[in-house]
Amino acid sequence: MIDIHCHIIPGFDDGSSCVEESLDMAALACDSGVTDIVCTPHVRCGEDDPMTVAESIEKLYTELVSAVGSAGIPVRLKMGAEILLLPDTASFIERKLLPPLAGGDYMLVEFPFDAPPEYILSLLKKTEKAGYRPVVAHPERYSASRYAPGLLPELCDRGYVLQVNKGSILGAFGSRIRATALEMLDHGICHVIASDAHSSRARTPDMRALVAFLDERYDPEYIAQLLDVNPGRILENREIVRAEG
Repeated sequence: MIDIHCHIIPGFDDGSSCVEESLDMAALACDSGVTDIVCTPHVRCGEDDPMTVAESIEKLYTELVSAVGSAGIPVRLKMGAEILLLPDTASFIERKLLPPLAGGDYMLVEFPFDAPPEYILSLLKKTEKAGYRPVVAHPERYSASRYAPGLLPELCDRGYVLQVNKGSILGAFGSRIRATALEMLDHGICHVIASDAHSSRARTPDMRALVAFLDERYDPEYIAQLLDVNPGRILENREIVRAEG
């Protein structure tokens, strides 16, 4: 499995607090079958200086890669970020100041949870215009996905990648969000599942409970597409596989 959304970089955001916790997270992920993790700390332009944030992430990432190697944990790390799209973020993206996933064209983006559909669509279009392929983090958690039911299919029709959280599927964020996540899975408008892990104790990168749930409900080929094939294609900067119909 490949996890493209994980807050494993130590001491940068509300994820791992220290290197020791990051190592615990890496070991948990590895033990559950994860082979590759994209490190995606929160980037919030306005709170963070975009001129230095990529440099800071790269430094912490390099140190973590060394620590994971020294600890003998057989998991590969890639650099990325989870970028909060705000009206002033577009200029930073256009100037290539914010890190994409694994150095490619895919960029993991999020929105304020109460963002209206037109706000989401407008900023995704600007991200795409800047030359990136948006990966929308946890769209099932945005209120617009429930009060504007046509939003998620439209995002798919526009070619964006929709990444659902492990915790949403397992009910960690409540029944309404879980219902939206399962509806996305059932209708083939989920392209990737990721942990969005923040620690080794709660919201962990351990994927075993998720895999057990998916195995009971979905076809093995579809599960592999969500957990391995499409994440792998994102790392390789290739087009993802999309459900037919």
